[in-house]
Amino acid sequence: MTRIGLLLVALASSLAAQDSTATATASGSGTALVDRAARTYRQAHTVRATFEQTLTAAATGGVHPSRGEYFQSGSKFALRFTEPAGDAIVSDGTSLWLYLPSSAKGQVMKMPSQAGEGLDILSELLAAPKANYIATRLRDEPLDSHATTVFALAPKKADLPFARATLWIGKTDTLIWQLEVVEQSGLMRRVRFTSVKTDSDLPLDAFVFTVPTGVKVLDQAALFGRKP
Repeated sequence: MTRIGLLLVALASSLAAQDSTATATASGSGTALVDRAARTYRQAHTVRATFEQTLTAAATGGVHPSRGEYFQSGSKFALRFTEPAGDAIVSDGTSLWLYLPSSAKGQVMKMPSQAGEGLDILSELLAAPKANYIATRLRDEPLDSHATTVFALAPKKADLPFARATLWIGKTDTLIWQLEVVEQSGLMRRVRFTSVKTDSDLPLDAFVFTVPTGVKVLDQAALFGRKP
């Protein structure tokens, strides 16, 4: 399966889960660090991070590595890839742009912004971890130069985007340095952050997607009950 196919599987899983209304409280041993991490990200005006990502398809076991930079501010986010160079996923607050010339040349998919919620993993996991997940402390583990504690997150309802998740949280800075999620489709995504900055200046065009010359826009609004 191609990278665009894997990402579309992720989108489908996300959209199937967007009606979730889990409201129970979190449980588990020693999970205060998860709450502190969620508070760190909620209180940050911006997040800027470099990352290395691996997508593993459940059916074939095919592995698709990538790397790039992540930007987030409020409901807006962007993944701008340096490998494959030129690939980009941008949610500008109104529309989600899925531009992957490495897999689908000459086209960009445009969707309503809510279609990208499952692709912004940090926001999905940390927006309301107590409401949506049961957190369990697994172990302390060094990760690069960071002392982290590893937590497993189990969803409280079957229609959440992820079947399970694992977070590596910095013990002193409360930042997420690595995460692994398995989506309801079986797609596994591992992301390691090589740098993370909160409340830093972002490029002026961080959340702006400009359609390249000659690229066809595939407006998917009709799939979401809207007129294109």
